[in-house]
Amino acid sequence: MNVIDEINREQMDAILAKRGIPEFSPGDTVKVMVKVIESAETDPKDKKKKAVEKAITERLQAYEGMVIARSGAGLNETFTVRKISYGEGVERVFPIYSPYIAEIEVIRRGKVRRAKLYYLRGRRGKAARIFERTDARARKLNAAWKGFKKPKGEPDDLLQIKGINADVMLRLKQLNCYKIEQIANFSDEDIANIDETLNLKGAIEKQDWIGQAKALLAELTAGEVPAEEAKG
Repeated sequence: MNVIDEINREQMDAILAKRGIPEFSPGDTVKVMVKVIESAETDPKDKKKKAVEKAITERLQAYEGMVIARSGAGLNETFTVRKISYGEGVERVFPIYSPYIAEIEVIRRGKVRRAKLYYLRGRRGKAARIFERTDARARKLNAAWKGFKKPKGEPDDLLQIKGINADVMLRLKQLNCYKIEQIANFSDEDIANIDETLNLKGAIEKQDWIGQAKALLAELTAGEVPAEEAKG
């Protein structure tokens, strides 16, 4: 892995530590919560001051539409969302790892055969309608385990655990699992959910992730100085 790949990986990890990315494809209807930053300039009461005060506010704006394409890979991957607004087709391209996206929610899964749905630009009304997927895979995705509740603190280096490589660590972070303590406290249900979601084929138990995580936590605890000793 070269320097550029390492920088891209760090930026992707930083985004995944804040929010997950659901599985979606062209034909699916999604709701993208976009961060909008607004600033308003106001003159200071004291006219002697030359500086102009700025009030900066941040709000969320929902953009709901159909995904008609996904392009690129890694940090540069984007997806195009199309919606009809006041009778006109409007499209917006979003970088998947944009820091200005707060959340991506899948509303409906569409049944399509193409990877690019640009032909919808020339269609209106019923001709542009996409049937909803109701097959076993769609039901499985809709009912799929969404991951853990987001933990507090900075992400740990999960590569310390044998069996977790960069790709697995990235996918774990998508499930809000980025702390060694989380892995040390995996329940049987957690193991089953992660194994099925990431298709690990029993690697958690075979490679004893829990045991490794507990050993790492013990090392960290042993290196800490008790508060009473620190005061003395």
